[in-house]
Amino acid sequence: MIRTVFILLYNLIRNIIYRIRYKSRYRACAVERISPGASVRLYGRSECRFGRNIELAPGVDIQTHGNGSLDIGERTYMNRQCMISCHNRVSIGAGCMFGPGVRIFDNNHKFSKDGGVSCALNTGEIIVGNNCWIASDVILLKGTHIGDNCVIGAGCIIDGAIPPSTIVRQKQHLDYQPIYK
Repeated sequence: MIRTVFILLYNLIRNIIYRIRYKSRYRACAVERISPGASVRLYGRSECRFGRNIELAPGVDIQTHGNGSLDIGERTYMNRQCMISCHNRVSIGAGCMFGPGVRIFDNNHKFSKDGGVSCALNTGEIIVGNNCWIASDVILLKGTHIGDNCVIGAGCIIDGAIPPSTIVRQKQHLDYQPIYK
């Protein structure tokens, strides 16, 4: 009970500080369940909106940059060590669950044969529908559109359209060989 009161009080104070620091670019309900170990940072003119009753576990790292826009729907849960890097647009629906270690990148570095990797970025949007379960260690890349009621299995890398009510899993073939001395 004391822990719950502490977290709610901490979040109320954090919310006030974020509203002062980021003004209208940060919108959240007065009381959220954001762990003191979670990090939310807005750079440039980016913006972040949290729906009611979201929960961010310890180690969650959210960054928005430039003109990026992040929307997280109500009742969404992000487990430990999830990361969002938003330079363009990331939209997550209501009632979603994210397993530990999920990474969401709406950007990647530009590169070429002659110039190698540069600091310039290619960006796209990421849209996750309502009531989705994104299991542990999934990576969502720019251009990802996941329909409502989807399950994305552990360890998947997604960079395209997933139709609503779909289960996506990565099938691996394990190759076993005896050890000879």
